[in-house]
Amino acid sequence: MQRIILLALIFGSLIVATALFGAEQTELHKTHEMLMRGGQMSDTRTELRLNEQMKVLQKTMMREHLSTLGEMIAALGADDLNRASEIARTKLGWNQAQERNCSMMSGGEKDFLTLGKAMHMKADEFSRAAKAGKRKAALVTLSELINSCNACHNRFRH
Repeated sequence: MQRIILLALIFGSLIVATALFGAEQTELHKTHEMLMRGGQMSDTRTELRLNEQMKVLQKTMMREHLSTLGEMIAALGADDLNRASEIARTKLGWNQAQERNCSMMSGGEKDFLTLGKAMHMKADEFSRAAKAGKRKAALVTLSELINSCNACHNRFRH
């Protein structure tokens, strides 16, 4: 039974990854083709106005978020929904410290805070679903959480 659940989780993750990265690959392919033909491409995302130290700190925080997602997925794979819930709530959930961090890293961009809050709120939603033992709902919410991350990275750059 655990083997079937793990295979379903892996297969589901592959579907989510394909959905997430399919559009990106298309855009990547278009960009690559343009550059190969000698065209120029500019990054049209909004640049966050952060000094170098803040950029390094923000990138460190983003890598920690990715590590946390990995821990959540590993807990799901081990069929430990309570652990997945706890990880999401304590490491990614929305609280005053997360609000302070998102505000500090916003570079004055209000939409950055809005997108950051949405991601952290999805972590709370994931936590509730996992704690309730609702694996399918947790996986759907995890996908939405990752989409929130991607929406921010598609909008902003350093």
